[in-house]
Amino acid sequence: MRFVDIHIDGFGKFHNFNMHLDKGMNIIYGHNEAGKSTLHSFLQAMLYGLGRRSGKSVSKKYQSWDFPDEYSGQLRIEHEGKIYLIQRDFNENTVSVYNETDRLDIPEPEHWLSDLLDGISETAFENTVSIGQLHSATNRGMINELKSCIRNLNSTGDISLDCVGALEILNHQKEHLKSKLVPDAAKTYSQLVGEVRNIERDIQQPEYENQLRKYQNLRTEVRTEQVDRQTKKEEMIQKVAAQEATLQKSHLKDSDDIEKTISFGERVYNTYKAENEKQNNAKRKLIPVVLLVLAFIALILDILFAAAGSPDLAAILNIVPEKMPAINNIVKSSRLGATIPVAISTFIYVLCLLLGISSFHNNLESRKSFTKASKDLENLLNRYIGTTDISEDAMKSFRTHMDELLKINSELTSNREALDALTSEIQGLNDDERRYDVELQKQNEKQTELEGKLQHLVNVKNRADMLKRTLDNNDALTEEIDAINLAYETLTELESNIKQSFGHYLNKEAGDLISGITGGVYDSIWIDQNLDIYMNTPTKLVPIEDVSAGTMDQIYLALRLAASRLMQGNSTDVKDSSKNRLPLIFDDSFAMYDEKRLNSALHFIMDIHKGQILLFTCHTRERRMLKEAKDVFNVVELP
Repeated sequence: MRFVDIHIDGFGKFHNFNMHLDKGMNIIYGHNEAGKSTLHSFLQAMLYGLGRRSGKSVSKKYQSWDFPDEYSGQLRIEHEGKIYLIQRDFNENTVSVYNETDRLDIPEPEHWLSDLLDGISETAFENTVSIGQLHSATNRGMINELKSCIRNLNSTGDISLDCVGALEILNHQKEHLKSKLVPDAAKTYSQLVGEVRNIERDIQQPEYENQLRKYQNLRTEVRTEQVDRQTKKEEMIQKVAAQEATLQKSHLKDSDDIEKTISFGERVYNTYKAENEKQNNAKRKLIPVVLLVLAFIALILDILFAAAGSPDLAAILNIVPEKMPAINNIVKSSRLGATIPVAISTFIYVLCLLLGISSFHNNLESRKSFTKASKDLENLLNRYIGTTDISEDAMKSFRTHMDELLKINSELTSNREALDALTSEIQGLNDDERRYDVELQKQNEKQTELEGKLQHLVNVKNRADMLKRTLDNNDALTEEIDAINLAYETLTELESNIKQSFGHYLNKEAGDLISGITGGVYDSIWIDQNLDIYMNTPTKLVPIEDVSAGTMDQIYLALRLAASRLMQGNSTDVKDSSKNRLPLIFDDSFAMYDEKRLNSALHFIMDIHKGQILLFTCHTRERRMLKEAKDVFNVVELP
C-alpha cells in the first residue's frame, strides 16, 4: 500500500492544500511550525479517524478557526494494483472509500480500512510504522526509556505494554492483601476457580481454533478465480456468438455446407466459362443458319426436280421446266427421270433440316445453360462477396471468403470446446465455494459454541464474585489473593511464551537491523535473563549504558522497525522487505544522528524497505546525501 495524493479541505493550519507522493523515498521538508506534525496527524486521521489518543479527545483539535465547516480531506492510495479514494468529514465523523480503478463504492469503509491495515490498531500504528525519536533529554533518561521499550517488546511484543510493571502491581496488591489476611479456606470459591481453569483449558483446545480467516481467504481466492473465469467465459461467449452470427449470416451451418458451397461455386463457374466460350464461338452460331439455308435450297431443288419430271405438278405449281434447262437436262439425263434427283434433293433437304434444327437446339440449350450459370453465379457472388460481376478476381474473392468461413468454423469448434472447459472450471469453483461456505458455517458454529463457553466462564466468575460478597472479609481477601495468583500465573505464562517466541525474534530481527543501521559497528543486540541489554561488537559486549545518545536513537529505530515488521507479519530476513504493506513514516527521527550515521541509516532503510517511505524533516542534509548518492527520491516542500 502507498499514499498517492493528499487533499486537505481544512485540517489545522492547512486549507485547500494538495500534495503528491511518489513511490519509494519522499522527503517532506518544512521549517519548524510549517505543519509537518499536523500533516503526519492528518495521514493517521485519514486511516483511523479522530477519536481518543492517549486518553484525550482530539476530535476538534485540528479544526480550523477560520474555516470550521471545512474540517475534511481526501487521501488517494494505491493498494494491490488499484487506486482508492478515502474521504473523511471530521465534523460529521463520516468516512467513505471509492475504488477508482473499478469505479465502485466500498460498502463498509471502516471494515475495509481495517482489512487494509491488516487489523493493526492505531496504538500499534503509532508504535511501529510511525517512527519518531527518543524523547528524554538526558542520557540516563534515554537509557531508561530505551530499556523500557526493549523490556516491553521482549515481554509483550508491544513497546507500549509494560508486563513487568503489571506483575509488580499484582505482587504489591497480593502483599497488601496478605497483610490483612486471617488464614482460612473458601472451598466453594476454590471449586469455582477450578471450574474457571477447566473452562479456560477447554476453550484452548485445537477444535476451537479460529480458522475463519483461512476459509474466508480461500473463498475469496475462489471468488477471484470465478470472476476471472467468468470474464473469460463471457469473452468467449461473445466470440462464439460473433462467429456463429457470421456463419448464420452466410446461411452456412458447418464445414460440410461451406465445402458444398465451394464445390457448387466451382462447378457453376466452370459451366459458366465453358458455355461462355461456346457463346463466343462464331462458327457455332453460323452452322445452324448455313444448314437451314442448305435445307431450303435442297427443298427448292426437290420441288423443281419433281416439277421437271411431272408436267401435272409443274402445271399445279405453275412452273415451266423449259425455262430451267439445267434442271430439265438433269431429269432427262437420268434413267429414272426425276426420281433420283428428287430422292437426292429430298435426302439433302431432310439431312440439312435435321442437322440445322439440332444445331439450333444445341445453341439454344447452351444459351439457357449459360444464362442459368450466370444467374446462379451472380446470386452466389452477390450473397458472399456483395458483387454480381463475374470474373476470375471475383471468384478469388469468393474462394478467400469461403476459406475465411472455414477458418471461422474451425475456430468456432475450438472456442466451443474452450467454452465447455471454462463452464466446467466455473462449476468446479462453485463447488469449492460451497464447500468453503460449509466450512465457514462449521467455524461459525464452533465460534458460537466457544462464545457460549466464554459466557459460561463469565457466569462462573460472576458467581464467584457474588460469593465473595457473601463471604466474610477473610474469605473475600483469600479469594482476591487466589484471583491475583491466577492472574499472575496467566500473565507470567504469557510473558514466558512471548519471551520464548518474540525474544528470539527481537534478538535476531532487531540485531540484524541494528547491524545495518549502525553500519556494522554493532552487529547484534543481547538481552540477558535479567533484561540487562548489551550491544555486540566483533570484540566485546558493550552495556547499553556505555553507548552514545545517537547510538541509542539508532537502537530505538531498529526496535520500532522490528516491531513494525512483526506487526505486519513480514519475514525475519532483513533483506526481504517486499511484503511490507504500510509506508514507513519518520517524523524528525534522525535529529540525534550525525552525518555518517544518517547516511548509513537512510540507505539501509531504503535497502530493506522497498515500499513507500515518508521522511518529515526540518533539515536539508537528508536530500543532500541522497542527491550525492544519486538515489531516486521525491521532495515536497511545505510552504
